[in-house]
Amino acid sequence: MEQVTSNDIKNLNTTWLLPQKKIPIVIIGAGGIVSDAHLPAYQKANFEVLGIYDPDEKKSKECAEKFSIEKIYSSEAEAFQEKNVVFDIAVPPQVLLSVVKNIPENSICQLQKPMGNSMAEAKEIKNIIKSKNITACVNLQLKFSPMMIALREAIDKGMIGTVTELEISLSVGTPWHLWPFLETLDNVEVPLHSIHYIDWIRSVLGNPKSVHCKSIKHPKLPNLSDARSSIILEYEDDVRCCLSINHTHDNSMHGMKHSHAYARVEGLDGAAYIKFGLLLDYPNGEPEEIEISTKDTDWTKVQNVGTWFPDAFVGTMASLQRYASGEEKELTHSVNNAYDTMAVVYACLESNSKPGTTVNY
Repeated sequence: MEQVTSNDIKNLNTTWLLPQKKIPIVIIGAGGIVSDAHLPAYQKANFEVLGIYDPDEKKSKECAEKFSIEKIYSSEAEAFQEKNVVFDIAVPPQVLLSVVKNIPENSICQLQKPMGNSMAEAKEIKNIIKSKNITACVNLQLKFSPMMIALREAIDKGMIGTVTELEISLSVGTPWHLWPFLETLDNVEVPLHSIHYIDWIRSVLGNPKSVHCKSIKHPKLPNLSDARSSIILEYEDDVRCCLSINHTHDNSMHGMKHSHAYARVEGLDGAAYIKFGLLLDYPNGEPEEIEISTKDTDWTKVQNVGTWFPDAFVGTMASLQRYASGEEKELTHSVNNAYDTMAVVYACLESNSKPGTTVNY
């Protein structure tokens, strides 16, 4: 590899190519993730949102008014009558399967993560998508964030070298009350949040051989099954991969001084440090950053890194549409790829259900 300069790092690519011809979008679901991320992303990228449906008509109307959406559908069936569109299915995991069963054959669609509420549901969703010849992806978007696009290019160009260390650490105050449906779920943190990191880690290191996981409750969140996780993903003997995830740092009590959210990647030829600014004061967030150091350069910040929300949501939709039109040969967030992420997630949940090794004093 040629010598890496600071300008090489500064100017790494941070955007996903848009499709040459954009396809109108119909959204099923009008919850917080749609109003906070999907719709701002589509507005930023000039994707046309043709219509929206939610069982709560008030939510549909609020989104339609705020983002100038022409149609508000009276039912899911009415929305699915649209032709030559992309269906963006943004519903909670416990109802995703029932919606997928109604998607018309030969459609193009994006499914919200996680891919159902169990591995059995994930398998059924995958089989339905295949049997109906649907072109589908799952909205696991961290790998489409500007920071991770830059990291991917750095890795591909050999700036990092063989990756030997990957760590994610969070100590943040997450406003779980924004998603009340979470209180109905048997598991929260891994399938709804750390799933993003697991999916991104797979894009860097591939599929792990095994996992260790412990997710626990917090006394101040008695209605959530869990809100903190410690996870180890096992690869080869010389690769360490771990996640330390705490969503219950009390900023009102402790302030922001020692709140943190980062990913750290080290290789034989370089290293990267990613600051998840969005998570430090969600949904307002702080600036996001990625810095890279190599054997040739000191730590240098990549320019134009945008934000995870909403920029990554531009990438997921752009990639789907480019794949559907033949502009891309691989759908990196395909249903099949997401199924492997679900397998890792549910291995974590199985590990979490088992006791640790007893200490014999």
